[in-house]
Amino acid sequence: MSGRAAAEAALHDQTNLLPKRELLVVFAALAVSLLICFVDQNGVGVALPAIGRDLHAEATVSWAGTSALIANTVFQVLYGRLSDIFGRKIVFLSAIVLLSVSDLLCGLSTTSTMLYICRGLAGVANGGITSLTMMIVSDVVSLKERGKYQGILGACVGAGNMIGPFIAAAFVQHSTWRGLFWLVCPLAATCGGTAWWILPDNLPKDASFKAGAKKIDFLGLITGSVAIVLLLIPISGGGTYFEWSSPMVIAMLAVGAANAAAFFFIEWRVALLPMMPRKSN
Repeated sequence: MSGRAAAEAALHDQTNLLPKRELLVVFAALAVSLLICFVDQNGVGVALPAIGRDLHAEATVSWAGTSALIANTVFQVLYGRLSDIFGRKIVFLSAIVLLSVSDLLCGLSTTSTMLYICRGLAGVANGGITSLTMMIVSDVVSLKERGKYQGILGACVGAGNMIGPFIAAAFVQHSTWRGLFWLVCPLAATCGGTAWWILPDNLPKDASFKAGAKKIDFLGLITGSVAIVLLLIPISGGGTYFEWSSPMVIAMLAVGAANAAAFFFIEWRVALLPMMPRKSN
């Protein structure tokens, strides 16, 4: 057995079908988690003008959305690999806890910098929730029923995209923009508590953090993250915050492209357990 095949075999089995009653409770928690995740992502845009006025950051307030988008993009793939190594439950709970804490801090933000950092952390959490809900459903339901449950999750994504702006607008008009984040925080915590209570833990008893950490593709993580960040920042702000011909934009695009090339080479030739698995022969 090759080194890569042995490493893949060391990843534990993620399949753990649940009885119908437990499945419905877990699925409800997953569905609500995904719903509030997209309410959080899409509601912010409506509240940006009010946030900018309140924090005196009208010129830069769009970074509240951009920071979350970049963080979401960077961490979605990483969460999938971490859940393969450490188990779906613990990684999903970490994302839920991070969303609760970061949204609470967003609601308490007193400066634009604090808000942008907390929105970035919320983006990290949303990336994990978005990817892991589908993975967990694939684990706990049979192949025959998987399409039905994943279809319902897809409807939750659409519902979150639709109602998020209305919820945010209601808070802005009748209360405060901070209410959007204070609404998401307890809902996310409730979903996390339900998942902690009933979601099965598929991490092997003999698994250790040290052994799991050795399976993480750190080179791919670093180069991929740097590439995404350095490419998305100028693409998002070019022509608005930065001149396309400025040395900073050119440097970020060049370094980002170089890291993207390094990432694909590492995933293709170097990584034992790549974040983007190679096609098996």
